Amino acid sequence: MHVQKNVCDSLIGTLLNINGKTKDGLNARLDLIEMNIRGDLTPIEMGKRTYLPPACYTMSKDEKISFCRCLKGVKVPQGHSSNVKSLVSMQDLKLIGLKSHDCHILMQQLLPVTIRGILPKNVRHTITCLCSFFSSICCKVIDPSKLDELQMKLLLSCVNWRCFFLHIFLTSWFIYLCIW
Repeated sequence: MHVQKNVCDSLIGTLLNINGKTKDGLNARLDLIEMNIRGDLTPIEMGKRTYLPPACYTMSKDEKISFCRCLKGVKVPQGHSSNVKSLVSMQDLKLIGLKSHDCHILMQQLLPVTIRGILPKNVRHTITCLCSFFSSICCKVIDPSKLDELQMKLLLSCVNWRCFFLHIFLTSWFIYLCIW
């Protein structure tokens, strides 16, 4: 569950471009130059400022508002999870105070719904596959005959993940999931 929280925090931080929580920053983009990959995401210097071109998962302000509004409008049965409304800050367009169980509910049930009309189909599918994986391994009963299939789906998700997201996401939690 703690791996799921780390994944959720990194993903939400990057999607909403939350200061200090996003994995998409100048250093990550400079690493791309050093590795000679993803030339379309190369930082552009304009005088004293550096401009980071938007990636395929970058949300506009309107998309962030739509994302937060969708989460703000979610109603869940009492005791199912925290009051999701209280975790959404519409002024800052971010989620605050997420606990492990909140991340669990967000990753498995709410995130695939909230990104449905916002992100491009290929990015949305990659995130949804990761959410589906977490949903599968967090079940009370796991069918041992389906573990190999789950692992193959996760490996395919890892390949897709590298196509759309920055390499910085391939930290220890992602490697842990792939070896699992």
